[in-house]
Amino acid sequence: MKRKVGSHDDIDKRPVKRREQESSPSTGFVNEQQQTQPQQPPSPLSEYLGKEASKCKRTANAPSFSESTFLEDRIWKWIERIPDEVHELEDMSQPPSKRSRSISTDRGRTRSVSSDASTSSRDAKSSAYKDVNYVAILGQKGCFMQPSMAGPITEDAELCERLLRQPNEIPTGTLFEDEYVDHFHNTLRNRSEARLLVDFHPLLMPSAENIYIQGSEELKHVIDGYNDPWLKTEPIHGPKPQPDHAWGLKWSAFSEPQRRKLGIEPDKKSVYAVRDDMYFPYLTAEIKCGNQALEFADRQNMHSMCIALRAVVSLARAAQCLDQVHRRILGFSISHELEDLRIYAYYPEISEGKIEYFRWSVKQFNIWSNDEKWACYRFVENVNCEFLPIHINRLNHFLEKIIDPQDIPFEGNDDQDYGSQESRIGSRERSAYSRAPSSQYRGHAELRSMIHNLQQQLEEQRAEQRAREEKLLAQMEEREEKLLTQMEEQRAEQKAREEKLLTQMEQQKAREEKLLDQLFTRLEHNEKPI
Repeated sequence: MKRKVGSHDDIDKRPVKRREQESSPSTGFVNEQQQTQPQQPPSPLSEYLGKEASKCKRTANAPSFSESTFLEDRIWKWIERIPDEVHELEDMSQPPSKRSRSISTDRGRTRSVSSDASTSSRDAKSSAYKDVNYVAILGQKGCFMQPSMAGPITEDAELCERLLRQPNEIPTGTLFEDEYVDHFHNTLRNRSEARLLVDFHPLLMPSAENIYIQGSEELKHVIDGYNDPWLKTEPIHGPKPQPDHAWGLKWSAFSEPQRRKLGIEPDKKSVYAVRDDMYFPYLTAEIKCGNQALEFADRQNMHSMCIALRAVVSLARAAQCLDQVHRRILGFSISHELEDLRIYAYYPEISEGKIEYFRWSVKQFNIWSNDEKWACYRFVENVNCEFLPIHINRLNHFLEKIIDPQDIPFEGNDDQDYGSQESRIGSRERSAYSRAPSSQYRGHAELRSMIHNLQQQLEEQRAEQRAREEKLLAQMEEREEKLLTQMEEQRAEQKAREEKLLTQMEQQKAREEKLLDQLFTRLEHNEKPI
């Protein structure tokens, strides 16, 4: 498409440097009374411009003013201008607002909590959850913010009650003590979410790593996450989860063979890890304040915990143990603001291969009630004491049933292509998360692993069949022995009856003979003459 030749008005709108160049005597078309302007440094095209101007003078059809301007426009467009927006760029020496939203990370980096950027970024984080259709969309994706008709199994429902009621040691010297609690409560009114996270939230859900430092060995492999985005996971809907506080497992909770089976690699998405340093989270917390409703916190927790449950269910599927997570509680969440607090448990339901996630209300209460002041702290302490071992043992049990990638025999170049330690789980469950060049070889590895599992299943079925046959044979032998015993008993009884009958017959015969003798005796006595 031809470019339209600019008019005189268009020329005035061009940058000052261009107009100065147009008014320069070197063009041959300028007013001699104008003062000579300073020349620009010669560009690689300056000689070409001079030659073209000389040609124009020598030719009969000299170029017009507009054609010359068009040529210079092309040259000036070649020269890079500094954009006007350069003065509006933020200071790169300052940390991004995204990094100033937490108090501290688990690596010890100090962060700001009082900046306006922190507040705005928090609002942006939760804005998607304020959509009136968000709950409906979650339901369409199999995540329901309500209990199912069946609910969790009775054993796990009773576990929730124990987690609430089991007594434990309450910390001393806190602002929850009677002499401080009222003043503390009034101080926190109308304060920011960050303030609640700093001073109030630790009394409800303390740092797991700090508790471990103080001597709780059961938290050796637990890591905290404060407002850290779950970058390694794929969201169910909306933005990636970014809970205000979360507990999960460190990589050190798993042995080297177990990590190979999980196939988690740095800077790659995974269904089993939410961050490079947090695997299988089991407790999340969201904090709200002011006009922000707890309903939005519940939605954020629902999203986070569905992703956490998806990790456990995916591992159970890879281990072919889906029945062991059906209606089992696999994680918890806490939603609170200054006054009220809600605790939920989460569990999957599996029917005909369809997996759905549900929420179970554990408790809702006012935090400042004397009877409930330490209820949340007691609950999370009992989660670590009673639920955490169940959580870890369940994962270890599933991992035991999955073959180690190193134990799969390979031929040719398969060993080299499998050197990335992509496991059967990684190739099956993370196919939606990454597309590596060696996917074909991982597919071969997956096929071999499936064949290996099928062989194991076949051997187990054969063993079960042999056991059933042996049991059936033993039952048949036992029945035969019982029948033989019954027949012998019947024969003995029959023989005894026959002997008894013979005895009775002999006795009857003896009585008859005796009666005959008596009869003959009487007859003889009656026949004697009188």
